[in-house]
Amino acid sequence: MSAISSFNATMFVSEQLNRMLINCAQELASRAVKSCGEHYNFDSDEAIRLLGLMNIKVDRKMPEKAKKASKEKTLKAAFPLPYNGECGTDCCSALRQNQGLYTQCNSAAKKGGVFCKMCQMNADKNNGVPEYGTIQMRNAVGIFEYVDPKGRKPVAYTKLMKKYKVDQATVIEEAVKFGININADHFFAPVESSKGRPKKEKVEAKEKGTKGRPKKAKKVLLLDDDGDDDLFASLVADANSNVVVESDEEKAADEAKKAEEKQEKEAKRLAEKAEKEAKLAAEKAEKEAKLAAEKYARDLKKQKEEEEKLAKKIALELAKVEKEAKLAAEKLAKEAKKKPVAAAADDEEPDVVKKIEFEGKKYLKSKKTGVVYDYTEYVKNGEQVVVGKWNDSSNKIDFNKTSDEEEEEEYSM
Repeated sequence: MSAISSFNATMFVSEQLNRMLINCAQELASRAVKSCGEHYNFDSDEAIRLLGLMNIKVDRKMPEKAKKASKEKTLKAAFPLPYNGECGTDCCSALRQNQGLYTQCNSAAKKGGVFCKMCQMNADKNNGVPEYGTIQMRNAVGIFEYVDPKGRKPVAYTKLMKKYKVDQATVIEEAVKFGININADHFFAPVESSKGRPKKEKVEAKEKGTKGRPKKAKKVLLLDDDGDDDLFASLVADANSNVVVESDEEKAADEAKKAEEKQEKEAKRLAEKAEKEAKLAAEKAEKEAKLAAEKYARDLKKQKEEEEKLAKKIALELAKVEKEAKLAAEKLAKEAKKKPVAAAADDEEPDVVKKIEFEGKKYLKSKKTGVVYDYTEYVKNGEQVVVGKWNDSSNKIDFNKTSDEEEEEEYSM
């Protein structure tokens, strides 16, 4: 009867499916917190940051084969990936410039230390702190609020996306390979404030007159020795000057109003664009989460079918074993019927035999009765063939007479 090995019900999930499930969990948790923020009137973004929902990680034991493979070959991203709050405990704690992204050094830390050999040398030159700071310093502030010890800030990731000519979908796909969840804010270009002196307001050029000599201004007529006429002339001049001043002020106010309206329109356009992009990103994330859930359901169904198939196979094996056991029992019962029936007093007691050799041939001799059995027949076929009986006085076997011998004796008589 063959032994049945124990069934292994362990389920192995692929790395890509695992990352997609993490993204799905983050998306669902963030949406739940935002819904609670709207209902209970609190800052949902701050709550998400405090809860660390954007930095979910899954720690799992790597198989020995995978460890050996990782030692032999280390995967590298096709292009730099931004910082998203991750912190590798087995890596060096220093930050690398990484084209302005300020991400954690991927080298292993020295035994008993927190930095790799190169970063430790850099830290020794900078009073114990690496040039670009540490991952702990970066984790202490927001993702977009870090400033290194020399006052430098990380560059916007959108600039690197333009440099490497990659879009949002390509970045997310590459990040999934390494188990990184990209913060959606990395895909929006920051509003840059203008540097240097403020721009001077444009002064409209004076309207060009017609070509040729300018027209002569009309002369003002003054009457001599007439005080009333002089007073009238001065009033007219003052009125003309006031009209010019008032028209300039109105023109400046109109320009300022237009500039303000233009800024408001631009700000509204940028806000609508950001809202639209955020909506598209949320829809895409929801779609990816849905696809991941569907794929997980399919994989689960497939695994269940395989388990049912294996259970069916085991049932068939058990039925086969039971059938073989039944046949073996029937065979033993059949062989038991063929055995010679001993005396009534010895039915329940086994006949103990001993292997002997007589005249160069092996036999089995009963210790109790002295009956001699054929050794070869018992070993090969399990048959207990009686060939004679042991004679203690002559110290030999008294063989049973065969039918041929009996016929010869009768014939001789």
